[in-house]
Amino acid sequence: MTELLRTEKVTKAFGGLVAVNDVDMVIDEGMILGLIGPNGAGKTTLFNCITGVYPITSGEIYFKGERISRLKQDSIVRKGLCRTFQELRIFKNLTVLQNVLIGMHTRCKGNVVDAILSLPGTVAEEKRAKEKALHYMNLLGIAERADFKAVSLPYADQRRVEVARALAAEPELLLLDEPAAGMNVRESHTLTEFIQWLNKEMKKTILLIEHNMRVVMPVAHKVTVLNMGKKIAEGTPTQVQGSKEVIEAYLGSDYVAHELGDK
Repeated sequence: MTELLRTEKVTKAFGGLVAVNDVDMVIDEGMILGLIGPNGAGKTTLFNCITGVYPITSGEIYFKGERISRLKQDSIVRKGLCRTFQELRIFKNLTVLQNVLIGMHTRCKGNVVDAILSLPGTVAEEKRAKEKALHYMNLLGIAERADFKAVSLPYADQRRVEVARALAAEPELLLLDEPAAGMNVRESHTLTEFIQWLNKEMKKTILLIEHNMRVVMPVAHKVTVLNMGKKIAEGTPTQVQGSKEVIEAYLGSDYVAHELGDK
């Protein structure tokens, strides 16, 4: 497999608190990597380091062999990385379609003046952008609500809007931060199938943070486990679920008994 993303001894400290500590991680092209761990393990902080939200304290991050550790967020998006957030971040007073279109800003060539003057090239580009946005919205089952204000949608559908917006940026690496948050069992199952479809049919490489093990374990090719900022385990879902250290730090014996049939 071709290596897509690599972190080398990435550390992020906030004053005396080390939130991410010396983390090495590799994501190969075409892979779904699940990033799991208890609350406060440093998962979202690592996401924020990879996507330029936080400057790293030490270490390096490479994307397609190029160092991106010192780049700003917009430059990283243009390189082909896009993410959703643990805390829902949509423009609630804009329509669903407008929210998704915002995700395309790094791919559009026109500027504000062109749009105001409705120049022919800009009008054609806006039409193409709208068609593409509706395509992703249809995949996520929200196209029929294109003209609804995003704030009027149920929480799970607002999550879908955020995922559609991330896809609209056409990333090579899609980072999903707890996309199943607020979803019921049926909705989570649908999301799991969609993540698998994105990976297999749309050839998307995915880095997934998720507390819901029923979402992570069926889809992940590899799982990395953080605890107190450090990587404590890595391997296939089966290997990770059988790790004594992971069970003690995160999964718990009840999970193992229920999911693995350990009586």
